[in-house]
Amino acid sequence: MRARLVLPLLMLSVGCSCSRPPRVVEPRPGDGDAGAPEPADAPPPADVAPPPPEIVAPPPDADLPLPPEVAGDDEHPVRIFFEEGKSEVPEIANALLDAVSERLRLRPTEVLRLVGHCDSREKPGGAMELSRQRVNAVRRHLEEHGVDTNRFFVDARGDFQPAGDNETPDGRAANRRVDFVFEQGMMSAP
Repeated sequence: MRARLVLPLLMLSVGCSCSRPPRVVEPRPGDGDAGAPEPADAPPPADVAPPPPEIVAPPPDADLPLPPEVAGDDEHPVRIFFEEGKSEVPEIANALLDAVSERLRLRPTEVLRLVGHCDSREKPGGAMELSRQRVNAVRRHLEEHGVDTNRFFVDARGDFQPAGDNETPDGRAANRRVDFVFEQGMMSAP
């Protein structure tokens, strides 16, 4: 599809000899038909270079390969994990969040749903609030790194959708997370 768009643009920018006006030749003393235009198939003079073709950069494309850390799918979603009882974005997650920002830049039609979770050890009502704080911390980080707020929305789920067993330390650690769900939904700007 890219070739179908680039080729006509390239042809329009370079043009063809039939779309150029004839070159006017200055009269020289002694020439009988010096003011006549040169034939259209005559080569251009050596001192006149043809215009360079316009380089058309391909638009960001949804088919570009993604780094594995931000590819994500239903079986292996993109997610970051938090310490118990904390909502600060862990420093180790900064590289992943930068990659998420880059993915959104390269794919202008995608939107991002941020879904906050926590484990079941929070006090009643605290799980929902903590998951909301976590997702808002990620939202602020993305906004500070240039992601338009219209490109994502936030959702807090508390401890209602565990990824691991809340009876084990590893399971609880897997539940303290923010999931990144990439979806189509935003039209790119003209």
